[in-house]
Amino acid sequence: MIMPTIVDISLNQTAASGPKIESPIWNAGLVGKRLVQAFRTLDRLPGLRGPRKPGGHWPRTATEWADQLAQAELEEDERRARGQASNRALIRPAASEIARMEAALEWLRELRALDPGLALVTALWAVRAARGRSLKALCIEKQWAPHTFFRKRAKALAFLADMLNARGEPVG
Repeated sequence: MIMPTIVDISLNQTAASGPKIESPIWNAGLVGKRLVQAFRTLDRLPGLRGPRKPGGHWPRTATEWADQLAQAELEEDERRARGQASNRALIRPAASEIARMEAALEWLRELRALDPGLALVTALWAVRAARGRSLKALCIEKQWAPHTFFRKRAKALAFLADMLNARGEPVG
């Protein structure tokens, strides 16, 4: 399921009469989008080997008629949530996606060396955005003012974009 995030800036610019043209320089929106994609890719990687998570060890049971009637009466949101939970197919990321993820996480490591506070704000924002979680709840949980949170996030993304442009890293 693809959740809408705060970063809705397209990687491509469309000319009035021509095909999509990729932006030659990094900007804050592109950096933010790449960080969110990195955490989505991280979530799709296989888990650690070892004991399974709790639950789900019993074989599936037959669904009776009364259960089917009760499921039919569920609200649409609840029915959709249960359907997504029962869909266990997970598409593993390709090597190119993993390479992009590692590069984006390296940017966060470099930012942490320069300013750990900005790196923390940016990493938590990207994780929450990638998983479709509430940023308002994050601010409440960490006792951060939302305005300050978004200002620091914007400053960090702009700093990372400037750093990538100074290095001459390609956007693709």
